[in-house]
Amino acid sequence: MTDPEWTRKFQITTRDLKHGDSWRLEFDENLVDVRQKPGWKKCIVHTGARFRCSKCSRGWSSNMVMVVCHLQLRNGEGVVKVRPSCQKCKECSEAPMEKPSIPSDNIFPLMNNLVQKIRVKCYNENLEQKKKHFRNFDGNKPHEPAHCEAFIVTTGTDRMAQPEWMSIFQIKTNDLPEEDSWRLQFDDNIVPDSPNSGWKQYIRNTSAWFKCTSCGRGWPSNKVMVLFNMRLTKREGVVKVRAFRQNCKKCSAAPMEKPTITPENIDILLENLMKKIRIKCYHEDLGEAQTPYQTLEVKSPHEPAHCEACIAGYCSQSS
Repeated sequence: MTDPEWTRKFQITTRDLKHGDSWRLEFDENLVDVRQKPGWKKCIVHTGARFRCSKCSRGWSSNMVMVVCHLQLRNGEGVVKVRPSCQKCKECSEAPMEKPSIPSDNIFPLMNNLVQKIRVKCYNENLEQKKKHFRNFDGNKPHEPAHCEAFIVTTGTDRMAQPEWMSIFQIKTNDLPEEDSWRLQFDDNIVPDSPNSGWKQYIRNTSAWFKCTSCGRGWPSNKVMVLFNMRLTKREGVVKVRAFRQNCKKCSAAPMEKPTITPENIDILLENLMKKIRIKCYHEDLGEAQTPYQTLEVKSPHEPAHCEACIAGYCSQSS
């Protein structure tokens, strides 16, 4: 990744913006995802890149490289500040954060997606979102949030128990109105049909794996209830989420175990959640169609006696 290449492709993609306006691109190591200065707009774009550890020389690729962008247009002069997020080697102790090497053929779709954000956020154009797809690297291992600068910054150490949820949630909420901030909380005390005053409810089923902490047995389920409560007040949005548990049918007095939901199904859950937020909190008419979740191969039927939601009488309420 070289600054001149980014600048050249940025200039090419901004040629079709409003005639008479000038735009420039700057790299700023001080940018963070969670806050921008007054008068600036924020957006996040993603791409694929390679990394190399400066300690052990190990290389790896990632298809989840976040690029934070802050935008400002004033008196016909536009500025975009960008900062690609770093990652560190999982093999080295106290490994430094390494900058990504983004290939040339991924810079162009990144710039095109950025210009689309400029049109929406700085020129108030009503565009149908059509993201340019970047080239994916062959990734035979899942993304590791604990070694990713972007997710460490956006989730904080107190939330690292659910990094995949937090990171995907941050990505999804980037397309909600920018003047509103949204955060995700895990709350095992919320129950269906009993949201607090001013809160909206959304219930959805998904698939997940469970593992018994007593005997080590694992099992899949295609009937895992996930409950969301949401509220937007004074430009601050909160989503509370609870994934219901199951316990082992082989063990006596088996403890309830939390589900392990794949990143693909977390993405689907949160994509459907964003649609519900737009309907329930922003009063948009988007219809009722939802993306179906990816099912698992399950050889035995659902067992209500071992399902936390069924025991409480909630399971029939989800879909």
